[in-house]
Amino acid sequence: MSGEEPTDLDFDDVVEEEFEEEVDEEVEPALVVFEGGKGYVEDVDADRISQQGFYGTRLEDRRLELDPVEVLHLIERKRISLKTPQGRRVAADYVVREMIDEDPDLWVSYLVFRDLRSRGYAVRKGFGGGIGFRVYARGEKPGASNANQLVYVLKEGEPISLNDLDMVTQTAAGTRKALVFALVDQNGEVNFYRVAQAALKNRSSE
Repeated sequence: MSGEEPTDLDFDDVVEEEFEEEVDEEVEPALVVFEGGKGYVEDVDADRISQQGFYGTRLEDRRLELDPVEVLHLIERKRISLKTPQGRRVAADYVVREMIDEDPDLWVSYLVFRDLRSRGYAVRKGFGGGIGFRVYARGEKPGASNANQLVYVLKEGEPISLNDLDMVTQTAAGTRKALVFALVDQNGEVNFYRVAQAALKNRSSE
């Protein structure tokens, strides 16, 4: 594993989300219902939220379905307000509490998601196997192109096993994507490390 920062992610330049449209501050935040571990935006606001940074997945009923990290990010950016299915208004900590059993590391994942988004990248949820996120090249759009990097999220003090390391490197190699480890320290700072496979020569005959 290399400690160098990935060359195709410009981690030195933190930029506001350049792929987002400008937001009219006078527009009321969209109302989102959080239910079953997902946030749901009604059809009337779905396009506006989706286009402001490629958030969510459109459902057949035209609602926009948001992952928990997307909900937290949109709340922080004051794009949405949240309510329960019963209509009670709630804040971001409600999402974390609701997801604590299913995803105890949600806040850690959110810190990585927020860091990547602040640098101007479109980010989508990973597809299992320990992969937390898929990251798209600058200027590329989810749905129109494929992610070019996979991000595995680690907490400081919790090492990855050799089996898991082998699994995620094989996953990245099999999908022809670069693998990046996002290490979140105890202060909530995120550091990124490029991961590469290396073949060792057999020198037993020497």
